[in-house]
Amino acid sequence: MVLTGILLSLMLSCSDSLYINSVQTFQYFGQKERIPALAFTALLSKDTTIASLGIVKYDKVLTNVGGAYVPSTGTFTAPYKGIYTISCSLMSHPSNSVHVDIMMNGKMQSVLFAASGTYPQTGITLHLLLNKEDKIWIQNERRQIAKLDISGKHNVFSGSLITIL
Repeated sequence: MVLTGILLSLMLSCSDSLYINSVQTFQYFGQKERIPALAFTALLSKDTTIASLGIVKYDKVLTNVGGAYVPSTGTFTAPYKGIYTISCSLMSHPSNSVHVDIMMNGKMQSVLFAASGTYPQTGITLHLLLNKEDKIWIQNERRQIAKLDISGKHNVFSGSLITIL
């Protein structure tokens, strides 16, 4: 019991421990600097066909703290220079295979692939250094239409700010 108390005291005294101060900010123990909360998660609410090289517009927004994701364009815009985590999951319709790219300012950062014939799912998480106003979106890589399936709402795009630099 005494050992547990000592360990708890040591953990609480660490200067780099993170705690949630409010829904809008995070703060490190021992520092007065606050990091704005920024996170989004959006998914497709229906079977969706994406045009050749088209942007996937995730229309059902579950979380958009900070308002940096715009569902009408499918684009996330970084409001601060910092390190962000960006995630995407993909499920193709059984009638076609799908390649999508995670794009940053028009340049591909990563690719996801889901085969045809079944309901394959894939996903990826990236940690990216973004400058203020950098834009991130998910784009159909192929020069043909792509059908995405929503069985269980498996097509998701999300991101969050880790720290401001």
